[in-house]
Amino acid sequence: MSARPPVPDLVALVGSRIAHDLASPIGAIANGVELLGLTGPADSPELALIAASVENASARIKAFRLAFGAAAPGQTVTEADMLALATAGERKLTLDWQPEGDVPRAEAKLALLALMCLETAMPWGGTARANRQGAHWRITATADRLKIDPPLWNALDGAALPEGLAAAQVHFAFSSPRRRRRRASFTSPAARWPSASASDLRAAPCHRPRRYT
Repeated sequence: MSARPPVPDLVALVGSRIAHDLASPIGAIANGVELLGLTGPADSPELALIAASVENASARIKAFRLAFGAAAPGQTVTEADMLALATAGERKLTLDWQPEGDVPRAEAKLALLALMCLETAMPWGGTARANRQGAHWRITATADRLKIDPPLWNALDGAALPEGLAAAQVHFAFSSPRRRRRRASFTSPAARWPSASASDLRAAPCHRPRRYT
C-alpha cells in the first residue's frame, strides 16, 4: 500500500495567498504616492500620512506572510530581511538580533512568532534579544511593565489553548507545540508574578523541549 501524501497546511496556504494578493495593490498605492510627490507638494502633511500608512501596511503584510504563511523546505531568510520584518509596523519592541547570515525560513517563522508573543506581553515597549546556536534558539526580553496572560503562555508549554482566543492572540496558537511538529519550550518567569514592574521573559524554540531559568 502506497503511503498517503502529506496533508497540506491549509491555514498557512491561506495566509500566504492573502498576503500575496494584498501586496500588489498596496505596492501600486505606494507607487502612486511617489508619483504624487513628484508632481505636487512633496511636503504635504496629507501625502506624508498616506505614505507612512502604506509603508506600515506593506511591512506588516511581509511580516504576516512569514509568520502565518507557508514555509517551503530549503527556503531561507536573510539577516537584513529578518531585522526588517521583526521591527515592521512601527512596533515598540526594540530588537537585538544576534544570528548572522541567512536562517532557514521555518526557524525564522518560529522566531518571529516568538517575538510577537513577547510583544503582546510588552505593549508599552521593551527590548528583545535573539540568539542562535546551531538549530537552537534563545529569545529573551526585558521591560519595565508587563501584561501577562498565563493561559496563553501555558499553551506555549504544551497546555491547551484558552477558550475564546482572540484574533490578536493567534500567534500563540501558531507557536503552540500542539499545532507545530517541531517542539518548543517557552519560559516566562514573569508569569508567576504578573504584578512585577520589571521582569524578564524568555522563549527558547528548539528541536527538543528546553527551559531557561
